Amino acid sequence: MIKKMKTLDWFELFLIILFPLLIPLLWWLVSPLTDTMVSLGVIFVAQIFVAFSLFLIAKKQRNREEETNVFAKVAMNSSFLSLYERSPIPYLVISHRGEILQFNPAAVNLFKTEVSALTGLNLFDQLVSEGRDLSVLLGKISSGLTINEAKVGFRTIAGDERWVSLSVYAYEPKTQRLVSLTDITTEKLVDTAKSEFVALATHQLRTPISAIRWNLELLQRYLKDSKTPEMEKYLHKIERNTMRMIALINDFLSVSKLESGSFATNFENLDLTTFFTTITDEYTEKIAEKNITLVTSYNPENFVFKTDKRLLHIIVSNLVSNAVKYINPNGRIDLSYEMIGNELYIKVSDDGIGIPEDDLPKMFSKFFRASNALAIQAEGTGLGLYVVKQSVEKLGGSLSLETAENQGASFTIVLPLL
Repeated sequence: MIKKMKTLDWFELFLIILFPLLIPLLWWLVSPLTDTMVSLGVIFVAQIFVAFSLFLIAKKQRNREEETNVFAKVAMNSSFLSLYERSPIPYLVISHRGEILQFNPAAVNLFKTEVSALTGLNLFDQLVSEGRDLSVLLGKISSGLTINEAKVGFRTIAGDERWVSLSVYAYEPKTQRLVSLTDITTEKLVDTAKSEFVALATHQLRTPISAIRWNLELLQRYLKDSKTPEMEKYLHKIERNTMRMIALINDFLSVSKLESGSFATNFENLDLTTFFTTITDEYTEKIAEKNITLVTSYNPENFVFKTDKRLLHIIVSNLVSNAVKYINPNGRIDLSYEMIGNELYIKVSDDGIGIPEDDLPKMFSKFFRASNALAIQAEGTGLGLYVVKQSVEKLGGSLSLETAENQGASFTIVLPLL
């Protein structure tokens, strides 16, 4: 702790007491002995002395404050270094090219090596991920962007494969970065096991569901001319719930593949205008049922964009589906894309029910549905926006949301040009 310094010393206290008495005293002493001009000269000299004394006091006080600030910074840096050294979380200071410049003991333990071997090692060489995902991450680190808890594979010096939660922050000087690495291998293994179980279960469910759908189509064809209104009602219920099960299975499969890293990306050139039109055609019937106005804006039209078709379909289709599902009758949906520089901006907006403020932090979480959405429509898995976020990140993009309850929602996706 820094001791609080005295505010005034004896010299300053003497001057402060003397100042109010100095000028009247001089006037009283000098005026009977000299003429007025001489008296004024003496007073003028006294005022200069007073001003100079005040200047000295102010300068001394400023020096004292600067000294106190220096001590405070030293103490703060000492506290930081103490926390840095004793923290169980591995911390590194790296260059923008990935060379390790500084590290704490926890980092040495994570890398499973000696201090001498860690100095000068390149962190980028120890990170493991799919080629494009890793290149995007390294590009962000090199450019000085903040990264919060990115999950990435990590290889120790001993060759062990681990999973870490990586956070990167700007550091002084500008060419350096402060990095924290949290070992999440255990949590990742548990998540992987759950994802593999879900993938296995959903694959097994696909066969009986496909059989139900096939037999339903045969039954509808067989009863085409003889079915009663009652039979029609039951056949419609079977068909609706079969399609719900298929959608649920597809959502689970997408989640498990994205989480396990088994979703193999296949980049191809797409005509975006044709692609977006194909998606909106999927919802033509539902849009007509609710008398929704769909406004599209494609700039430039027929732009060819290289991306993974399946992931882009998951992103746009889910957002359009949500907009149609939670919009009020006679509402409006805006769907657009625009190339700005080397980035594609996709926007899906509606004037529907919006999202309550309290629900916003969880909107992209698995199995979460907004409270007002649950009140309007009980059906739903709560996986749609989670899959959208995972797909956007898989493509190296970003996702943002602007919304307010009963004022609609606007989703913006930014994807880099390859």
